[in-house]
Amino acid sequence: MDTGDYCFRLFIAGDEPNSRLAEENLRALCLKYLAGRHHIEVIDVIENFEAALALQILVAPAVVMDSPRRVTLFGALTDEATVMAALGLKGAQHQS
Repeated sequence: MDTGDYCFRLFIAGDEPNSRLAEENLRALCLKYLAGRHHIEVIDVIENFEAALALQILVAPAVVMDSPRRVTLFGALTDEATVMAALGLKGAQHQS
């Protein structure tokens, strides 16, 4: 993965509705704005709570953007404008 890629870790709680929604929303956002320039790792905190604890993730769903900078967001990621602003992705679709 080159340094221009966006790396996300999505912490979910099994098949819980908000977790499913967060994954759908993150994947849709990445497809729309970061096609071919992102990686999403989904971590189920029910199966791997140690990974969540290591990052002090106590609530799921949560997404951690590791690259290009570290940002953590909590919730189902339903407000695209807020998610974009928090992740610093304004106009991401225009980047090369």
